[in-house]
Amino acid sequence: MQSDRTRVASRFPAAAFDGSPVRRLACLFVLVSAVLAFGCADSALPPLPQPVLDGLAPAVREQMKTAGAKAERHSGEASAVGQLGRILYAYGQSQAARDCFVRCRGLDPDRFDWAYLLGVVEAGLGRFDEARAAFEAAAAMRPADLPTALRLADLLERSGDHAESREVLENVLGKAPTSAATHYRLGRLAAAENSGKAIEHLEAALEIEPDYREALYALASAYRLEGRHEEAAERIARYEQTDPTPRRHYADPLIDAMNSIRARSAQDSFSEGHALQARGDLESALAAYGTVLEIDPEHAQAHVNLVAIHGELGNYEQAIRHYERSVELNPAIAEAHYNYGVSRHFAGDFRGAAEAFEKALAINPQNPDTHGNLGASLAELGRESEATRHFRLAIERNPSHPMANFHLGRQLADRGRYREALPYLEKAVETESVGTALHAFLLALVHRELGSAGRAEEYGRIALRRARARSQGDLEARILAELGL
Repeated sequence: MQSDRTRVASRFPAAAFDGSPVRRLACLFVLVSAVLAFGCADSALPPLPQPVLDGLAPAVREQMKTAGAKAERHSGEASAVGQLGRILYAYGQSQAARDCFVRCRGLDPDRFDWAYLLGVVEAGLGRFDEARAAFEAAAAMRPADLPTALRLADLLERSGDHAESREVLENVLGKAPTSAATHYRLGRLAAAENSGKAIEHLEAALEIEPDYREALYALASAYRLEGRHEEAAERIARYEQTDPTPRRHYADPLIDAMNSIRARSAQDSFSEGHALQARGDLESALAAYGTVLEIDPEHAQAHVNLVAIHGELGNYEQAIRHYERSVELNPAIAEAHYNYGVSRHFAGDFRGAAEAFEKALAINPQNPDTHGNLGASLAELGRESEATRHFRLAIERNPSHPMANFHLGRQLADRGRYREALPYLEKAVETESVGTALHAFLLALVHRELGSAGRAEEYGRIALRRARARSQGDLEARILAELGL
């Protein structure tokens, strides 16, 4: 007995597939639609999948439960089932998302979204034949759609169908001649076939996107094969300077919309953590940032902020772990190196702190806080002249910088140059900070050395109030003992 697929396919003569790629894709769409329609008439639609909720962050579990409940209530509506599929895909449950999109195709076979999304998920699951059929159906609905053409071409290339892949790409290039992603793929195919067009396409890709990392590497390889070693070396040098973060190099609104589901959930928890951190509720902030990383383990800024919190709490091993992960994800975040430097300073590792602050300054040399903290670490290492230079650089960028003004005043006071120290220490006290009590205390001592008893008592009392307000008990005891207040 013939299968359903064979019986339906036999209605279309082989001659119907002759002609242009678009005509063949249109015929294939008719074929696929007929198969789906036949299947839906004879059998029930695939059942709704049950999301896996174990191990998910509470906010994500609630999101999935809500979408699942709506899909159950409206199981005959592709929009409700599709939204569940999008959420499942966003959180990595690809097989369940695939089941949703198969059901959507049965409910609404003429909508482009469901064919395209099904193709994406099938390809991700390694089901290349099914993905190809879905992309061909999507391409028949939107022949000029760039993401569909590129994903179909990638599938054909991976399947070894280089000629068909090239045909799809050349067809789309006629409609989108400024697509760097298309030129790159044509160059990649040409290089695999030792075609002389590889360099032409790769150079075109880089003319459109000069920092196209994969194209730079491929062009360098093509140049080497041609004996153009100097040009190859130039491209490799540029390749090494580019951001290694993977990029798609073309807009894909449907996939971006699905990815944004996860991103929004992570951002909501991140915003909560940031607000808690700003209020000084560090333990609650830790929990909020932990939720961010449950949703998106590659959220670099959450790792960066956790470096600061763990450093402040004295959890130095945890700070190191999050610092290493943040740098692995993005080594160019100056704040990651800065926070790590603060953590190492708290831990008494002043050499490690100085190295971290220097890395932060290599990325952002204008930050006054980094200069000030680097100066403080260098001072602890006995490198006073270098420390002074960074304190002055901090003040150049922020004349009111309390730490830099305090340390310059302290250095002068240590040398007995009390009158020169006064303006720096007064400036340090003007700006409220965690160090204000210490700054006012030193200013009181300097006034005492200059014989200004009234001013010494005034700043001593300021120091005492600030120390008590911040529960700085050891400093409070020193102020009382030294100034007799």
